[in-house]
Amino acid sequence: MGAVRRSHVAALAIVTALLLFLLTRLPPPAALPLPPAPQVYRDTTTAPPTPVTNKTTAAPPLTSPIAPVKSVPVSPVSPPKAAAKNGSLPVLTGDVYVAGHEKPHPELCPSLGAKLRLLILVTSAPSHSAARDAVRMTWGHFAVRSDIAFAFVIGVPPDTMRPAIEAEDTLYGDIIVGRFMDSYSNLTLKTLSMLEWVDTYCPRVQRLLKTDDDMFINVPKLIEFMKAPSRVNATKTIWGKVVKKSLPKRTSRSKYFVSPLQFPGKVFPDFTTGPAYLLTTDVIRLILAAAPSQPYLRLEDVFITGVLGNKLGIKRQHATEFYNRKIAHPCAVQRGVSVHMVRYHEQFDLWRKLLDGKMKCAS
Repeated sequence: MGAVRRSHVAALAIVTALLLFLLTRLPPPAALPLPPAPQVYRDTTTAPPTPVTNKTTAAPPLTSPIAPVKSVPVSPVSPPKAAAKNGSLPVLTGDVYVAGHEKPHPELCPSLGAKLRLLILVTSAPSHSAARDAVRMTWGHFAVRSDIAFAFVIGVPPDTMRPAIEAEDTLYGDIIVGRFMDSYSNLTLKTLSMLEWVDTYCPRVQRLLKTDDDMFINVPKLIEFMKAPSRVNATKTIWGKVVKKSLPKRTSRSKYFVSPLQFPGKVFPDFTTGPAYLLTTDVIRLILAAAPSQPYLRLEDVFITGVLGNKLGIKRQHATEFYNRKIAHPCAVQRGVSVHMVRYHEQFDLWRKLLDGKMKCAS
């Protein structure tokens, strides 16, 4: 019995060794076939079919596709505008302006402005939150009057600043956001956006003060200015600091560079300087209608009050009360309407000089 078992074990060992030898001689198994690669659509004559979904079509972007070319914003799309990018044609304002407002706040102008004496709109930049706060805490207080409306106007903020702008606007509810990229070259777009807002949401207000966030505005003096008999019933008029016979800057290094494509003339028409000017609102719709067909000019005061003002027969009246420059003397502050280049802490100093009543000034 022991001999038989040993022979079986030996036979199994031989068979196992033979099987292992045969397995080592076999070729490796073939790899599994990969799934077919997705087909890439290469037909350039027709578009691929659009998948059908139940989702709502996304709204168009709220920002204007503007890229600066020699400091002039242009839209980089359709073929007729390609010539403008190459410098052979001027960029028309209508090619780069995008109508509408991301945050319109129509409630800032109740009854479409019918009960307002004055609307004050302050151009600002998204990052100028401190300047806006200083204005709110000083001369912006006059917005509590029922006959005055007040707001800031900015362009589309960078994504990194959106939360801060949202929080600020939630707190104060006074920031109108247009549909343009906020930059120095787009100041004309900012002013047009402001005028469009007035035409849409506040068309019945009689007077609009356009100003900047580095200005100090003596609102009581401005109201007094508006009550003058020669101004009460005025129409088609812009008041401010009028500049005459100003020459375009043709040096590309200048901050105020203007190419001949933007303005071919040798002398600018008379214009009121941009830091602050007062308009009769009957000019707003005229300006909005005329602007799109004109070459885009990034100097907003020259374009709005000068080029368009001249074209439309709008009177530009010089008013000495609009200093539109830096002023520190208390009596000058009390006599004037607008002071320029005012920093955060200076707003409070000028506010004190205006209200404390300690300075006796000759009329």
